[in-house]
Amino acid sequence: MSYRIRLEPSGHEFTALPQESLLEAALRSGINPRYNCSNGTCGDCRARVIQGQVGQHMARDFHFSERERAQGYVMLCATHAESDLVIQADEANSPREMPLQQVPVKLVKFEPVSDKVGVLQLRTSRSNTLRFMAGQYVRLEMAGLPPLDVSIASCPCNGMHLYFHLHRDSEHPLVAQLFAGQHSGAALTVHGPYGELSLDDDSPRPLLMVALGSDFAISKSLIEHAVNLELTQPLRLYWLADAATGHYLDNYCRSWMDVLDDYAFVELHTAAALPSQTEIADLLARLQAASPSPAEADIYLAGPESFTTACSAGLLKLGADPSRLFVFHRRQAMRG
Repeated sequence: MSYRIRLEPSGHEFTALPQESLLEAALRSGINPRYNCSNGTCGDCRARVIQGQVGQHMARDFHFSERERAQGYVMLCATHAESDLVIQADEANSPREMPLQQVPVKLVKFEPVSDKVGVLQLRTSRSNTLRFMAGQYVRLEMAGLPPLDVSIASCPCNGMHLYFHLHRDSEHPLVAQLFAGQHSGAALTVHGPYGELSLDDDSPRPLLMVALGSDFAISKSLIEHAVNLELTQPLRLYWLADAATGHYLDNYCRSWMDVLDDYAFVELHTAAALPSQTEIADLLARLQAASPSPAEADIYLAGPESFTTACSAGLLKLGADPSRLFVFHRRQAMRG
């Protein structure tokens, strides 16, 4: 059994199971309600039940006044659904509305997945997870090392388990030490999220994702968000990579065919880390001949600036709407 929840004033809807909190259900479904501690202490996830019945999911330290209780105020983290619901709640509807946070994390695992790429997994505490939107990036800090800006490669539906794709050719000392097998179990701090672009989940247009190399991390986060939102429009993923970087999660990309109604994954190979003009021209020719066409789609480009600039110019010549072309530049650089 599941219940249908509608949030006002946005009109966003999601399903909730009886055994999960309303906050857990919203995050699982790709919704971004306001919250902080998620353990019943801070009161940031307060919301008002307009219609339906709820039950107490867990004990909470935060207390409402008698007037607030009479008006139907609850905490999303401490409440579960006992019927279909209409709830008034604050949401972050754009990356600019996402608050900057400082979150302690533990290094869970670093796994090289190709000659040039390693997947870093970090974990927050259950009571202090990271709120972010697909396509954003964070700044990682470890004592004694310069900060590292890196794109988030995971779904916003779970801010406790954070994934990043790190390229071996980065000059950052943290990346070099991780590939050398150091820092297992180390403590870090995540600052962010940063970035002003995300998936426009209100758009009905087909989705066209283009990624180069390890910047596939951005596309992965965007697509996982689309899956959790249960978007039904066509989605196409074009991933370019050289032999050293590889299509290191190709089987995972194919698995999206099981959960997306109209999806295709195209692997494209390049001779070097940065594609030649001929290889970019081949990509553009494929996009021109494909359905949906660039003129019909929302396009999400991920890669270093030289790549995205060349692709953007070509896509505009193919009739892409400049207002529906979203460009994400690589975020894996030293700061400070």
